[in-house]
Amino acid sequence: MANTNSPHGFTPLMRSVVGGPGAANLAAHKIVGEGTALFIHDAVQLGGSGTKNVAAIKAAAASSSIYGVNLNYGAVSTATDHIIIPGHLQMFEVQIDTVAATQLQQNAALVATAGNASTFMSKHSLGSIATTNTLEVRLLQLWQSVDNAVGAYARVVVIFTQSQFADQTAGV
Repeated sequence: MANTNSPHGFTPLMRSVVGGPGAANLAAHKIVGEGTALFIHDAVQLGGSGTKNVAAIKAAAASSSIYGVNLNYGAVSTATDHIIIPGHLQMFEVQIDTVAATQLQQNAALVATAGNASTFMSKHSLGSIATTNTLEVRLLQLWQSVDNAVGAYARVVVIFTQSQFADQTAGV
């Protein structure tokens, strides 16, 4: 059975790699001048100077450190409040362009595509795979489901390797 091409961002699995439940949610906000909408399950990064007493965020770009995963929609160029699942040590399910069984446990690059304006769902997915430590995501395993197999558009379980919560990560 072929996998379906349906990117949907980073679905939180509410489990950490150390075996415990998922992390508590964090409050955050997107400032009015941010020219990119935030979609449900988008990877986000810190967004610089905010206007509230919680972190300011923006959509994550390729090759950036990840703050977490957004849980609600925020329209473009509008100040919006958000709930974030921190990315550090948390597991997520996400679609990858293509993966072979021998590539599981390697790293993959974030593909930060704009989300679906009708459903407000993310279209973030994963692209190139390599052993380099500069890619944002570590593949842990294939998502266990009867409608999922290695190959094109597979769904995988991942953690963020480039986390803004990790040691020795510069602030914004």
